[in-house]
Amino acid sequence: MVMRFYFFAPLLALAAFLAPVASAKPATFRVLCYNIHHGEGTDKKLDLERIGRVIESAASDLVAVQEVDRGTTRTERVDQAAALAKQLGMSHVFGKTIDYAGGEYGLLVLSRFPLVGHERVLLPPPIQQEQRGVLVARIRLPDGREIRLACTHLSIVSDAERAEQTAKISELLLDGGSPVILAGDFNARPESAPIALLKRGWTDSADPALNKHATPERKRKIDYIFFRKGDPFDVVETRTLDEPVASDHHPILSVFTFK
Repeated sequence: MVMRFYFFAPLLALAAFLAPVASAKPATFRVLCYNIHHGEGTDKKLDLERIGRVIESAASDLVAVQEVDRGTTRTERVDQAAALAKQLGMSHVFGKTIDYAGGEYGLLVLSRFPLVGHERVLLPPPIQQEQRGVLVARIRLPDGREIRLACTHLSIVSDAERAEQTAKISELLLDGGSPVILAGDFNARPESAPIALLKRGWTDSADPALNKHATPERKRKIDYIFFRKGDPFDVVETRTLDEPVASDHHPILSVFTFK
């Protein structure tokens, strides 16, 4: 028994030494941002399974989804968050922003990795045409490290409202905590004041300067995937998927490595 102890002890010490090195290897994952328009396509057909197939085709690991119904009359009382999660075999969290048509309406995060917590924060101003919010999900990657995915959908009314909302998001997420990716429908063009304000602390994953695989911006770009400046992310690829029917928005895919 003594001989066995002294034989394995050096091996155990070596394994303990090597474990942190292994966990520090870059992790690669795919993030999709998609405003699904409650599953109604440009052909006026309500088809949530079609939305699921679009998400599946992108081999997404994490998905930030906007305009999701849960139990509303207009979408046949379906819990769209749960239905998409089941179709895709993913975990999910839903964040209500408003009551609507006998049910709820809001934001969704889907994940192939464990979800270890989430928070929904309502955004200013206190009086607005439609209450807006941000859903922040904490996610544990396969190597054990944690990141956050924040999903949002900003006001359609004015740049002033959107600027107030982006300021609140930055206040919430820029001050420490685990690395974070911010994705959503910002209802703001790249040259607008709210996006300029946001870019003080965030980087657009579609910036061509980051990688040669970025898809050129669409003429009416309002959907984005950002990552927090200073966080250990590299962008491998960002592109807009050519799916013009399933929703009135195109999905955006970004591939990241977490160093």
